[in-house]
Amino acid sequence: MLRQLFWPLLLVLLLPAMTIAQVPEPISHWLQSHCTDCHSGKKPKGGIDLEVLIEDGASALLEDWRRIERVITSGEMPPEGEPAPTSQQRDVMISSLRDWLQEILQSRPELPGTVGPRRLGRSELRATILDLTGVEIDIQRHLPADPSSDGFDNQGGALSNTFIERLFRIAEEVAVSAVILDDGNETPTSHYAIDAITVEGAGRVLSDSAFFYSRGTASVDHHFPRTGTYQIHIHGWGQQAGDQATRFRVQIGNQKPRVIHIPESRDQPGMRSIEFLVPAGPHKISATFINDYYKPDHPEPSQRDRNAAILSFTVKGPAEGLEPSVFQTAALAGDGTPTARLARGIQEWLPRFWRGPVTPQQCQRLVETATEAALDKTSAESLLRAAVVTAIASPRFILRLEIDPTDAEPGTIRDLSGHELATRLAYFLWGTTPDPILLAAAGRGELDDSAGLLTHTRRLLVDPRSRSLASNFATQWLRIRDLGDLQPDPQIFAKFDKKLLDSMRLETIEFFDHILRQRLPINELVAAPYTFVDQRLARHYGLEPITGDEMRLLEVEPPRGGLLSQASVLLATSTRQRTSPVLRGKWLLEVLLDAAPPPPPPGAGSLPLPGEKGADLPLREQLRLHRNEPACSICHRRMDALGFSLERFDAIGRYRTGEIDDRGELPDGSVLEGIEDLRANIQNSSGFQRSLARNLLTYALGRGLVDDDAPAVARLLVRLESEATIAALIEEIVLLEAFRRRLVR
Repeated sequence: MLRQLFWPLLLVLLLPAMTIAQVPEPISHWLQSHCTDCHSGKKPKGGIDLEVLIEDGASALLEDWRRIERVITSGEMPPEGEPAPTSQQRDVMISSLRDWLQEILQSRPELPGTVGPRRLGRSELRATILDLTGVEIDIQRHLPADPSSDGFDNQGGALSNTFIERLFRIAEEVAVSAVILDDGNETPTSHYAIDAITVEGAGRVLSDSAFFYSRGTASVDHHFPRTGTYQIHIHGWGQQAGDQATRFRVQIGNQKPRVIHIPESRDQPGMRSIEFLVPAGPHKISATFINDYYKPDHPEPSQRDRNAAILSFTVKGPAEGLEPSVFQTAALAGDGTPTARLARGIQEWLPRFWRGPVTPQQCQRLVETATEAALDKTSAESLLRAAVVTAIASPRFILRLEIDPTDAEPGTIRDLSGHELATRLAYFLWGTTPDPILLAAAGRGELDDSAGLLTHTRRLLVDPRSRSLASNFATQWLRIRDLGDLQPDPQIFAKFDKKLLDSMRLETIEFFDHILRQRLPINELVAAPYTFVDQRLARHYGLEPITGDEMRLLEVEPPRGGLLSQASVLLATSTRQRTSPVLRGKWLLEVLLDAAPPPPPPGAGSLPLPGEKGADLPLREQLRLHRNEPACSICHRRMDALGFSLERFDAIGRYRTGEIDDRGELPDGSVLEGIEDLRANIQNSSGFQRSLARNLLTYALGRGLVDDDAPAVARLLVRLESEATIAALIEEIVLLEAFRRRLVR
């Protein structure tokens, strides 16, 4: 008994006397007693030589010390079969090691890093254009998905600039919608002849028409400047045969298609008109030949083959007329010549487009460029369109630039300017450009001190646009952003559909946004006694019936409540056919516990595929056999135990009753009895707060974290000790050196 109490007591007594640089003697003795037999010498296991690490002390890589803390905390070390410390000895060792590491981090200065010029990501570009011009653009139609780095798609080093040539097309589309040309009282009309028509399927392009000898489609792309009623005129003819006239199915975008009949012949083509209510934006107009007919043995040659042709499309509308947009009205306010009106407006809107001050020379250069590029130099609207295209195509719009002064010495640290800081703050909290209030505050120097910066941070947080943190940050941190790409096996989950999938994703967004906006404790992310559901999702969960598609807060009984029981997470961590304790355990370690397992070693086995030996065994037995492989055992002991605690929930998030084993034994011998024990385990783990802090800081900075960021993370964790809310974490992030300053390269 005395022996068991000796080392814990010695740790407590001696730690205060140790210098931070040295490894405290009790910690080094603990490691030498339990670990150095395997982790030292010429070939230390895991690549960790503890003798060297102990000698280097605080000067060693922090990540190595953090790794030691993680494997001891998880119970992975010492491994099974080796002499193990008592539970009390382990707890004191973990606490002492954490205290020492925290002292090291707090003794180090905060060092800002550097983020190079980076372009706006897809979601940022779409939101920025909407804020500046009121135009909603289908950005996915123009640009591929942004690459993800360090878990997020807003990371500077990963965003290539190769799509900039496509920016002109985006800019032109925005300009057409944002600036309406003055055409008098005439209804706008666009005509598309054969040179603008695309042919797909069993057809070919003739000199004057798109000709179809079997099923095929003629289509054009048209930008509808406003939501409204449009008339689509289709000019065509048919090579008539059989007892039906030639028929086409006409469709605009995803709207319900209509069918037209064209009984006319090539000598006298016919015109058909259809009226559609079309939302603003770019849409494909298509006409598909749908009633091909072929009877080669018919005695009358003219009745053997039915074919069809489209000569042109004409779009007329909207019937409601076109009113100048709010942006256009403000940009061309006042009297004077078209050029004078353009120049006066540019001084007002260009600083917002370019997120900072502009010189008179830059304004004049834009006027000259627009005058040269405009289709009608006598029209203020045409000049404004050309100016908008030029402004959006500029590097100052598409790139977030933090340009170091030419006289700044490399290696020195400088404060960000007010406008640079405003841009960081707005894209962090809103995912879009700074508003006029924030830009004005930057110009007055209000963001240069902590009080002013906090005042504007809190204003941005209560604004509805801060919902971006839930829809962009949270969905990426929780790895559910691409949930729409998942499709469970319809043979097993027949009633699953896209609308249910949308509700699942929206539940998590509403839930995170609520906890952020109400400044609720971050532990509610894991253990809240409520969630957000609509009628569809409530029925899916088997909750009390509600009516309507609107998401609303609903109190729930265990095991519902918190992220762990939300279908978005449970679906994203399953296979198409079944639950996966491995995927769920890996997600828990990586996302919520900041303890990502290493990649599988070469030669590591995998679970048997259907039809292979062992595939018919129960899943728990398959995983037990898998853990018996030496290369797999260490990681899977903890990963599988965590994953099995969610086994009561099926692959699409429904709770299952009956004989289901959701127990999991952790490497330290403790047992998780289902989701409630899992929640407690996560809440008691230092990794949960650390994971949220590290991921939110990564998102805020737009770069991956390095060892120099460790003091900043430690500062965030201290703040969470006094106020454990997402809002408090954000307020501390914007005050960090890493957020307000940058290293000159």
